[in-house]
Amino acid sequence: MRYSKLFFITLLALFVGVATPTSAQGEKKGAYIEFTESVHDFGSIARKGENRSHTFHVVNSGDEPLVLLSASTSCSCTKVTFSHKPIPPGGKSNVKVVVEPRKVDKGVFHRIVQIHSNASNGTAILTIKGLAK
Repeated sequence: MRYSKLFFITLLALFVGVATPTSAQGEKKGAYIEFTESVHDFGSIARKGENRSHTFHVVNSGDEPLVLLSASTSCSCTKVTFSHKPIPPGGKSNVKVVVEPRKVDKGVFHRIVQIHSNASNGTAILTIKGLAK
């Protein structure tokens, strides 16, 4: 009984410590990356058509400058561009994702873009999807 009570208290303390990346006033500590949207559906696109792009809007809702460091994609058909300039607290920037339809297999596609930064909340995930005809 004593050990289960100690285990429960330890587990609760660990959960509270890990699950709250904010200060007591509700401010997010450090740089904190957020996107106004994280998924974009291109709908139906022609494989022989021109490249399609979408701009995702990023916000630094933390209390330190946010620096976007790099991006990784799940397919060579996807390219990402963004500014490496620091985004001040409360500031905004853009991440442009371009899909090259000629490199996408026919049918439904679903691609992941990982945005690596100095954010305290880790890597951000963006998704693009559509139907290549």
